[in-house]
Amino acid sequence: MASWRGHLTFVARSLAACAAAAALMLLLAAPGQASAAVPAVKARSGILISRTTGDVLWSKSPGLRLPPASCTKIMTALLTLEHFSDLSRYVRAPASVTDQQEVAIGLHPGDRITVRQALRATLIKSANDATVTLAVGVAGSERAFVKLMNRRAGQLGLTGTHFMNSRGKDQTGHYMCARDLATLARYAWKKYAFFRDTVATKTAVVTWPPSNRVTVTSHNRLLDYTWGDGIKTGATTKAGKVLVGSGTPSGVPLIVVTMHEPSRDQEEADAVALLQWGAAQ
Repeated sequence: MASWRGHLTFVARSLAACAAAAALMLLLAAPGQASAAVPAVKARSGILISRTTGDVLWSKSPGLRLPPASCTKIMTALLTLEHFSDLSRYVRAPASVTDQQEVAIGLHPGDRITVRQALRATLIKSANDATVTLAVGVAGSERAFVKLMNRRAGQLGLTGTHFMNSRGKDQTGHYMCARDLATLARYAWKKYAFFRDTVATKTAVVTWPPSNRVTVTSHNRLLDYTWGDGIKTGATTKAGKVLVGSGTPSGVPLIVVTMHEPSRDQEEADAVALLQWGAAQ
């Protein structure tokens, strides 16, 4: 009987010790759990990474190949910056700019504009006439430029990417995945101060000879937040709303990508929720 009582005492003490340990673990974990709920995101695909290390903090179908819309222009800008060391150099608008006036600054065939000003129009307003002008200025034609885009994508390890144009127009075979968009944006961000400064600009005035002046405004709503750093948005019928965004909420530098969002309001809500959640991790 004494032996049996001793056994019960041992079991009770063991259970009590386990319960105490479990309670301690819950107590220690409690502060983090308060902010650990991952946001419910409507985007079809997305990713959140550290801008510093590239580590993935969250993802949703990050390898899914989808139309990137005007976020394509991140690659256009990168190739342009890699090609031109002097951004004050002029490029000439090709005849094809007449077909690119739906989202444009109003370039006419033969107009001369500096690479700097064309890049600002491309990255802030998403002006297709400026984008095509840069593509032709780099490679002689948009078709040749697209070959450079795909080659550069391979060099950067963007295995879920294939380009058919420099602008992001919906076209069969033109796609990117959220993982590649985040990788590309982080690369351009880290490599070029001009890129960082331009994508973080809400409104600017683009000029070109003889006296043209056009105000351009970014649609990136992250720039409405004190910690927002912009980058690029895009939208087409097939792509829905696409965002490549950056911010430093609570001083933590992050990059977020959401693809195929149903609306700009939802895109903003998802991106802000993810960035704030990521900063708390």
